[in-house]
Amino acid sequence: MFLQLGFLGFVSVSIAARTQQLVAFDAASASSTYSAGNLAGSPAFAAQQALSGGSGYWCSSGSHAAGQSVTWKGIAHSRRVALGVKVDWAYAPGEVKILTSSDGANFEEAKCWQSSTRPEAAYEESFMFDAPRNIKAVSIVMQAPLSWGYFGINSVSLIAEPGPLMLVSGLTSAAGEQCLVADELGLGLEPCLEAIAAGDGREVMQFDEEGQIMNVADGSCLTLVDGDTVGGGALAMDACSSSAASGDGRSFFAPSPNGQLKMPRLGNYCLTLVGDSLSSADVAQGADAAATSSNSEHAVKNLVDADAQSFWASSNDPAAPVDVQLDFGATQHINSVQIDWEYPAQAFELQVATGGKWTSVYTTTGNNLQTTRYLGPPVSGSALRIRMTKTHSTLGTVDGHAMYGIKNIRVVASSARVVVQDCLEAEGSPDARDKFFMVAVPEFDPTAASSSKQNVALLTAAEKRLGRMLAQLYGAMPSLAACGFKASFAKGLPALTQQHISHAVRAAGGQDVSVVAVAAVAPAMGLDIAALQELVASTRDALTKVSR
Repeated sequence: MFLQLGFLGFVSVSIAARTQQLVAFDAASASSTYSAGNLAGSPAFAAQQALSGGSGYWCSSGSHAAGQSVTWKGIAHSRRVALGVKVDWAYAPGEVKILTSSDGANFEEAKCWQSSTRPEAAYEESFMFDAPRNIKAVSIVMQAPLSWGYFGINSVSLIAEPGPLMLVSGLTSAAGEQCLVADELGLGLEPCLEAIAAGDGREVMQFDEEGQIMNVADGSCLTLVDGDTVGGGALAMDACSSSAASGDGRSFFAPSPNGQLKMPRLGNYCLTLVGDSLSSADVAQGADAAATSSNSEHAVKNLVDADAQSFWASSNDPAAPVDVQLDFGATQHINSVQIDWEYPAQAFELQVATGGKWTSVYTTTGNNLQTTRYLGPPVSGSALRIRMTKTHSTLGTVDGHAMYGIKNIRVVASSARVVVQDCLEAEGSPDARDKFFMVAVPEFDPTAASSSKQNVALLTAAEKRLGRMLAQLYGAMPSLAACGFKASFAKGLPALTQQHISHAVRAAGGQDVSVVAVAAVAPAMGLDIAALQELVASTRDALTKVSR
């Protein structure tokens, strides 16, 4: 794990026109608990009951002497900068003081003894510090019981300054928690663990002082394009300054107590999701397929006919790049692409279209595999294009003619789209897709994953170089064999390849910490270690054949 995470309560408030987070504690203890006949204290009134705003609450044992003190202590996994503490009393004390600790062990007084000035037993009260404090734990010390005889707390929260966080969707998914991410083509939803593994900060957001949601990695802000809410609008990541300068509130958000992210300057609009967010499907089946070159016997429609025996093929000896294009009819969040080749392209590029603009997401000049996979990072687009620029010297030759051929294209994607909707309508969704929980990332460091990322980059470079060498080997194989070629060619393997191929092979087995880290990061960065291993095996097989 490259980030140390602490769970945040999703409730936020606005103090002095600045967004503040109410941070829930992760653990709690108390010096006194109502027993209900149980000497260890009744679980129904345990200290942990004050960690959230649910129906339960912590309650002391009662019958306290006038000078007897009772302490409730909350501890957070991660230290936060806090401005105060908010307490929702179930049974308020006559007197209270607040102690804080930056390490969870050593406490100092933050608010001295003060008396209650309210007659009721239950109410909310905020204790603001004289200055911001680094806090890992808080102790609430109570004494002087009032007529009800007990001390009780419904919930306790830190009033924290905005910090780096992840916005986790309320959706439940088999792929794990889903995070809002600033992806290569805008805004998307991605499994949080995959986003973290990428190490590029795509999932790390922060509220700025004006209430804009900024991506920490690139400084862009979540924006409703043109401030237009029609049809749910279009949300993207844009320059914070220009979004704020628009004056229509298109980039300002306010977390609501119920977990919604509201756009207060646009009216009653909240962030939510439309489309099938919980499952992914092969959107290539049923897509409109087109190609700039086709063989009359192997039409482009064969790409999407779900028949493993049929395939598309280009014309013989294509002189120019050949494009195969799939139009999905709507924006899809593409997680992976698999191409099953009949006649592999040695060099090709994957491009995705959004808003009429094509963006390259993957390119290679050394493909030697019958199956090529793009594993991410996820991208959003309404069309996919495979631009093939070089035929394979051996695997792409039929009866002396070079050509491209594809059996099948599998595009795994979801149609989920982040939109804005009337808050009341959005709240009616049965799966909490309008809720976004905030998870703190207090120790985000964009360089923390650099070592594993560098290893992945080296593996990617090794794969490309090895692929080009294998293509040359295939092409030269007949003449090499005729000349009595031996395995001395192996000595020509670049040092980069020799060093990291064994690393890639070991990564799947997880033999040490570094390869485990590489295995975790690789998929998020688009490296298919299984394909690299297959490429290694193909190279070894080719070397064996020509050295006999």
